Amino acid sequence: MREDGVRTVGHPEEPIVGGACPLCFASRFGSFRFGFLRCAGCGLVVNPALFRPGAGQDLNEEAFGEGWEPETSFWVRWFQIWKNRRYLRTIRKFAQGGRLLEVGVGGGRFLEQARAAGFDVMGCDLSPAVFRRVEERIGVPVHCGSVDGLSRASFDVVAMHHVLEHVEDPVGFLRSVRDLLLPAGIVHIAVPNVGCWEARSPAWNYYVPYHLTYFDRETLARAAREAGLAPMWYGTHESFSTWFLTMVRVVLKIRPNETSRIAASIGRVPAWWSLVEHPYRLAMLAAGAVTWPLRLMQGSLGRGDELVMVARAER
Repeated sequence: MREDGVRTVGHPEEPIVGGACPLCFASRFGSFRFGFLRCAGCGLVVNPALFRPGAGQDLNEEAFGEGWEPETSFWVRWFQIWKNRRYLRTIRKFAQGGRLLEVGVGGGRFLEQARAAGFDVMGCDLSPAVFRRVEERIGVPVHCGSVDGLSRASFDVVAMHHVLEHVEDPVGFLRSVRDLLLPAGIVHIAVPNVGCWEARSPAWNYYVPYHLTYFDRETLARAAREAGLAPMWYGTHESFSTWFLTMVRVVLKIRPNETSRIAASIGRVPAWWSLVEHPYRLAMLAAGAVTWPLRLMQGSLGRGDELVMVARAER
């Protein structure tokens, strides 16, 4: 028995007892891989840190609090713009305009691009540092607090991009999001896909301490339905950088949840990084070009590293 109350196992099939599953509330888990657990009831993969009271707030504050910088270079800015264009193409298949809320705003670039695409935009984020940065840099209004503090039935689109995996109670969180939607409104959700091929490697770049839950298509759909949302569309996308990052982490022998200081891995870079970033990014782009046929096949088979879902509120 560990200090955090989660019993570890020596055999991958042995059932173990942790806290309650945040998706189906079962209390029996089996070993998944690399120290993660899989719920015996619904198959949701969880980080054992989930069962530490307040872990979500503590881990996310350490990772994304004061000093976090989402745009460390023009490379990162370019990659974000590229990804946001893809998100907006999907959203505009279901909503041509109206009020759009992004939950978890990061650097604010998605809101900036959505505004340019004709949406009336607003952000919501728990971090005062993020709130200040986005309002000052992008000029977009941001609600600093939980989604429960926003007016119900007031948005045509709610966008949540790599947010749900940080949340201790994903079903309760999605219920609050559902309540924000207008009758014909949609929610656009993107999460890491634990069903992707790279997730079989301990060096997958989404195995990080501040991710508490890991979804595949079945568990994400169940979370949506439990929250009163009706899934309308699914897709997976394989990023040009994921195989490259996985290989780099293999070479560096980075293991899941091994980072001793989370802050060192996100939005904070040492001074020497500027000397090597250009060749590093060019190598990443080259790897993305070489792996393009593989990535295309992954996405079409539902094995891309990012899982995207569009859902409507069940009324």
